[in-house]
Amino acid sequence: MEEDKQSGVVDRKRQTRQKNGGSTKQTINKTSPEYIRTRSCGSRLRGNSANDTDRPEQLLKAKCRRIRRKIARELFPSNSHSNEQCNRHSRTRMGCKTQMPTGRCSDDDEESQEENNDEEYQIEGYSSENDKGYMYRLTDDETPCHVGEWFKFEDPPRHKMILYHGQRFRDVSHFRKAIEVFAIRDGFKLCIMENRGHAVSYECSDLRCDWKIKAGRVVNGRTFIVKEFVAQHKCTRRHQQFQDRPKWISAIYLHRWKLQPNLRTVDIRDEIEATYGVVCHEAKLLCAAKRAKHILGMDHEDGYAILNQFKDEMERINSRNIVLLETKRHEYGEVERFKRMFVCWERTSYAFKNHCRRLLAVDGWKINNPYNSVMLVAAALDGNNGILPIAFCEVQVEDLDSWVFFIKNINNALRLEHGEGLCIMGDGDNGIDYAVEEFLPKAVYRQCCLKIFTQMVKRFPTAPVEHFFWSACRSTSATSFNKYMDLIHNESEECHDWLLQTDWSSWALFTIPKWVKCTCVTLSITDKLRNYLHLYLEMSIASRFVAIARLTAELFERRRMEVWNWYREKVTPTVREVIKDRTIDGQRFVLVEENGPRLKLTDTRSLLFDLNMEAQSCSCGLWQISGIPCAHACKGIQLIMGNVEEYVDNMMSVQNFCSMYAPGMMPFPEKHAWKWGTCNKLLPPMIESVNTLSMKGSNESASSRARQCIENYSDAATNNPK
Repeated sequence: MEEDKQSGVVDRKRQTRQKNGGSTKQTINKTSPEYIRTRSCGSRLRGNSANDTDRPEQLLKAKCRRIRRKIARELFPSNSHSNEQCNRHSRTRMGCKTQMPTGRCSDDDEESQEENNDEEYQIEGYSSENDKGYMYRLTDDETPCHVGEWFKFEDPPRHKMILYHGQRFRDVSHFRKAIEVFAIRDGFKLCIMENRGHAVSYECSDLRCDWKIKAGRVVNGRTFIVKEFVAQHKCTRRHQQFQDRPKWISAIYLHRWKLQPNLRTVDIRDEIEATYGVVCHEAKLLCAAKRAKHILGMDHEDGYAILNQFKDEMERINSRNIVLLETKRHEYGEVERFKRMFVCWERTSYAFKNHCRRLLAVDGWKINNPYNSVMLVAAALDGNNGILPIAFCEVQVEDLDSWVFFIKNINNALRLEHGEGLCIMGDGDNGIDYAVEEFLPKAVYRQCCLKIFTQMVKRFPTAPVEHFFWSACRSTSATSFNKYMDLIHNESEECHDWLLQTDWSSWALFTIPKWVKCTCVTLSITDKLRNYLHLYLEMSIASRFVAIARLTAELFERRRMEVWNWYREKVTPTVREVIKDRTIDGQRFVLVEENGPRLKLTDTRSLLFDLNMEAQSCSCGLWQISGIPCAHACKGIQLIMGNVEEYVDNMMSVQNFCSMYAPGMMPFPEKHAWKWGTCNKLLPPMIESVNTLSMKGSNESASSRARQCIENYSDAATNNPK
């Protein structure tokens, strides 16, 4: 029967394609072949539903509307109506270069953002030189809700799941999950009409039914809102038969687990036997209970209970892996409760210390769970500009004490002497800059330019200095930096004075140490990593760290196999692309003077650039900072008949990349392969409102408090015996 239905739909689609050439309007019947579902348009009516002669007129009207919106944005940039129209199509994503802080964007970005939406989870070959788009990143102002709050049911005895127009979901994955559960409980099949990162729509698979739902992503974040919902069904649905699948069982009895989180599987088995006359296997019920708790976000207590077992498994696969688990008791005789945990893999720490760029990006991610915990992360870039996670730390609140705990253990894992040879980039929130300054005196701290930009826009919203600011941030020489700062001074003297007071030496690119070999000025590394891991951040703490461990091992294996595709080359593919672009850009330079290994080049603006081939340096500063020859150096190397790849830093070589990933990484075992022992079960942390310590700026009280906290910090809490 199913094959006959599918063949009938195909025949109707073929007939419709043959009739699309006609231009005469006809009365459309829902049982006619023209009434079919398509993915190319939102309507299910095709072919004879409109005249072909109306098409040019519609295109002309649409073009006129786009022109009017563009003119309105140019003439009235502060008009909220024009901004709102533009924001309907613009989507905040990493890498958008022209979206303005107020929400305005160009027409070209509106077309390109949807095409690049599928690449937001990719962390391979990340370009650190094009992270300027992060300066226009906006955040969602919506208060994050718990996962289970999106599943609402009617009162007994129906317990029907509730959906309504305007309902909010945290992101696209939760919306898809909710619609999937709704379809199983309501007994109908879904037809996917649109499935994108910013818009998803479903309809009932029955051609005669009008049920449909459409949701879209908000402009300033990931929240999904139901924009269109037709709840009425016209299809004839049969009585549901029992399906021996955990997915079906968890959806049908989801309301039972929401009302009774500690519901026993025996009760579900008895109810299934009484309703359907079938005895369900215990293993299927356990899988269904686990799936239902994960959907409702009620499996977090189980995650905290097996953290000690997770620690034993991490040390079993590699004895040099570091897992530090701190607990505390609120009452005498109470079972230990979770306080914080630090995780670092031996392979990632060794790879960073010996083969990666020496810039370590650290950031704090808010985790959406009932305990409002925070995950501190540290990541770096390899020779192919691929993002490599180094360490993670789960804490209850992001404050100075948490950052000291995290940074101190990173230093111990890397076996460094007070942070020597380490450059750390952070956003300066909650005392991270003071922790690095006081605890790692030999390390270099870099300030994220996005934080400076956000404060500057709030203080001087009318000053047109955004582009000058980012040009100054990315300047690779003091001459270029001073030039753009003078342009800012011409536009706004107050903004110029404020920037000079923000310790510009910590965020200007030309001041970064030359041994870092990195051109990042924002925390784009950790933001890209969060997009890659965002599907796992809603899991329980144990499942989340297990998933991250497996993904890291898969990343090592994937890159270990990829290197064999270009092992004959000297430098990595991403570096070759950079060299290609800079070589093309260097064709406009002309040789002025040659004195052995020293060359002088000039361009059309009569600017002189001094090259030293032996020292591998250029007066523009880009060669020394990035480790890759700049455009002037590429032209000079061509003039002396040399190979540009031979002048690239050894950190970006294929040999170094192969040495980094060749040993591989032991994959984390599945739960059924764990060696379960008599580990103590932990209780989750107490749910309480904690006022985070916000330390911004350079005031004396915050500095003294930081020193006091670091001096009183207990070494025994973070001392690793291994």
